[in-house]
Amino acid sequence: MKLNDVAVDLNRIENGTWIDDVADMPGLRIKVRGASNHDWRKLQAKLIQNVPRKKRLGGNIDMDEAERINNRLLLECGLIDWEGLEGDDGKPLPFTRENAEMLLNDPQYRRFRDAVSNACNLVGEQSKQDAEDAAGNLVRPSFGTTDTVHKSRAG
Repeated sequence: MKLNDVAVDLNRIENGTWIDDVADMPGLRIKVRGASNHDWRKLQAKLIQNVPRKKRLGGNIDMDEAERINNRLLLECGLIDWEGLEGDDGKPLPFTRENAEMLLNDPQYRRFRDAVSNACNLVGEQSKQDAEDAAGNLVRPSFGTTDTVHKSRAG
């Protein structure tokens, strides 16, 4: 195995990249940073440390609390921008912190949140070509979540 095969793309993890062709969302592009970026890890440690003891079940964090933490990480350290997202009126929905927060926290938009989460996990973990090839072969998990990005092109 070559060292390049185990290397990550730190630039894409830290600075982000565009992901095209998000699964089941034609025309949507999202720009995300990798889930292991420096700001993500720093905020994650802080948020986990601040979880009240009563929300830690046998050393694990309560599911609702874990989801709240994940949504905050996606908002603060993952999602950078989007293109191709429209409101119900057919007008482009601009990328703003308020719009992003609404989409990431409202359970009605879980598919969007899951796509952003999956994209953050994919960014930088492989070479650009490997990420493109792997994203096109991802299979929706059998437990019914919608956190899959297909045919991604990092750019």
